[in-house]
Amino acid sequence: MLAIILVLTLAYQIALLRRGRMFVWARVRFEARHLRWALTLWIGYGLVALAGLAAVQRLSGVWRLPAEFWALAVVAEVPPGSIGADTVAIGLVGGSLLGLLLTWWRARRGRAPWTAGDARAVMPTSDADLWPAAALALSAGTAEELFYRLHLPVVVAMASGSGLAGVIVANTAFAAMHRYQGWIGVAATFVGGALLSALYMGTGALWVPMAVHVLVDLNALVLRPALSARVRRRLSS
Repeated sequence: MLAIILVLTLAYQIALLRRGRMFVWARVRFEARHLRWALTLWIGYGLVALAGLAAVQRLSGVWRLPAEFWALAVVAEVPPGSIGADTVAIGLVGGSLLGLLLTWWRARRGRAPWTAGDARAVMPTSDADLWPAAALALSAGTAEELFYRLHLPVVVAMASGSGLAGVIVANTAFAAMHRYQGWIGVAATFVGGALLSALYMGTGALWVPMAVHVLVDLNALVLRPALSARVRRRLSS
């Protein structure tokens, strides 16, 4: 069974990479593109990950670190419990403030919000896009973490006997799916994925990297565009 799940998971990921975007199985029509993407992400990543985890009996990885990652966590010096809420909060606040400051500086010069790489394809284009973009951030942060921080790496780790191999394969695939952002975006996504993996190991709870991922995406897709639009409107009035 494990071999079958591994082959299906890798084949599915390769198909996603070749296609360049998530398969759209749901034919529900939303006027807001961000809502369509949010639904597609949860169908294509979230539900697939939950089904795969159930098949390999690792659904418990949602609330505790699977045994396949313990050795890697110890070697990387991030065993469960080694990362506290204060560390996470400081990192989030510091990164968010820096991003907002750069966005404010760019907006005063008539430039788009700051992003790591070219993210124009997914950025809101009006105030009406902000709440659908928030829905996308929530979907991406939860569904992608299920797939890339748990399902894909744990299946590879179980088959190879190496937690490191699982994390490398998953983070490489995670970064490659963001190649529409250019090489800077791919590199930033790989580093971000590695940090989220470390956060998962250091806390032992998947909801923590999920929450961080959601907040990072909310910052990029909602807060920065809203701030940029507000500054531009004030300068033009």
